[in-house]
Amino acid sequence: MSDTKPNLFEGVEATPGAAKPDPIIVADGITRQFGGLTAVDVKHFEAQRHAITALIGPNGAGKSTFFNLLTSFDTPNSGSAQFNAVEPGMPDSDVRTIDLGGMSSANVARAGMVRTFQLTKALNRMSVMENMRLGAQHQSGENVLNAMLAPLWRKREQEITEQAESLLERFKLLDKQDDYAGSLSGGQRKLLEMARALMSKPSMIMLDEPMAGVNPALTESLLDHIVGLKEDGVTVLFVEHDMHMVRRISDWVVVMAEGKIIAEGDPHEVMANQAVQDAYLGSHHDTNLFEER
Repeated sequence: MSDTKPNLFEGVEATPGAAKPDPIIVADGITRQFGGLTAVDVKHFEAQRHAITALIGPNGAGKSTFFNLLTSFDTPNSGSAQFNAVEPGMPDSDVRTIDLGGMSSANVARAGMVRTFQLTKALNRMSVMENMRLGAQHQSGENVLNAMLAPLWRKREQEITEQAESLLERFKLLDKQDDYAGSLSGGQRKLLEMARALMSKPSMIMLDEPMAGVNPALTESLLDHIVGLKEDGVTVLFVEHDMHMVRRISDWVVVMAEGKIIAEGDPHEVMANQAVQDAYLGSHHDTNLFEER
């Protein structure tokens, strides 16, 4: 991995809820309660466009719940969130702000923010290629009348197939295109889910524990692909427990504990933060959880 990173965070204060130069997501006052438990209580959150931002925290910190709220897989009890979307192929200056409140998860994905899951959602009894085709937008054949007239959908189907083949080759899954998705290893299913997410040409991808359950042999490949997303102009926000992986690929780190954001900043500085150490290990400890390997 290259240590050279564009300074997207010049002048940004390393404080919870810090304002970013060009945020792609802005959330205010997001709360989520389950009975008497407040799982998420985020006063303010911003994610910088074209950066890799890691969302970390101990188990039960509320990270995945916050992910679900941002992507409309769950509904907050209060608060609001906006997604500053850019149409594929358009300049970054052509931004349209989308209020995520009340939007379905499908419409959030259509707006350009897609996600993966800790437990992969591949359709196991469909082939790898069929899974990929499902991720594409603007499919003429989905209309019943159009589906009866091959000339109306055949060209688009070929475009989708060519796009899928290109992505499968990039993710080293092209030789698996005719295999059932259920026959892939855990790591290969992670790669398939990431590749399928890119079929919609998103401006942002959110990865929920992309390294969970992945064979070490595929870890490097996944890391390379995440960095490659940024190089392609895709913004990345991901949850991960492996702090050494976080340090290697992230530009900025946001730390949650007990549903709140307790720290933000450069990966190395955040991991030296006493409050972060305490959140992971408790206030009385003599172990550096984040020391370099």
